[in-house]
Amino acid sequence: MTKRGRTLAQAVIVTVGLAVFWVACVSTLRSHELLVGAVAVMLSVTSCLFVARTLPLRFRPTLGEIAQMWRLPANVISDLILITLVLIRDFAGERAPSYFRSAPWSAVENSGRDTAKRALAISYTTVSPNCIVVGIDCGRGQVLFHQLKKSPVPTITRNLGAKAKP
Repeated sequence: MTKRGRTLAQAVIVTVGLAVFWVACVSTLRSHELLVGAVAVMLSVTSCLFVARTLPLRFRPTLGEIAQMWRLPANVISDLILITLVLIRDFAGERAPSYFRSAPWSAVENSGRDTAKRALAISYTTVSPNCIVVGIDCGRGQVLFHQLKKSPVPTITRNLGAKAKP
């Protein structure tokens, strides 16, 4: 597919998606709502196309990397239990330790796939309350994160490029 054809396909997909989203949000098919919606969709599509043409977008995740999202509920629930126990101990007078840790990181190139891995790892890992990713140092190949209760590097983070320390 040519670049022009791909751009046209993306514009059609974004237009249809935004129009469906608009109708779902307003829950009506009245003419004045559809007119305002059409203007909003066209402005949004124009903005999306402008950004796509002027900025070099280097975000190319695979379906498997996006699908790591299924691990989030289990991570959040287990970390909520950990944090609750830490909070109870803190109220009892036992000061909660704080751990600033690092782990080796493999996805350090400036490619679209590695950029996607880094972005997804940061967002997915930081959702969980015990582990907050501070950043990824590509020069040293390290992911830097903070934990209140020391635990292994989360599986979701390992699947996206972190390596568990021995």
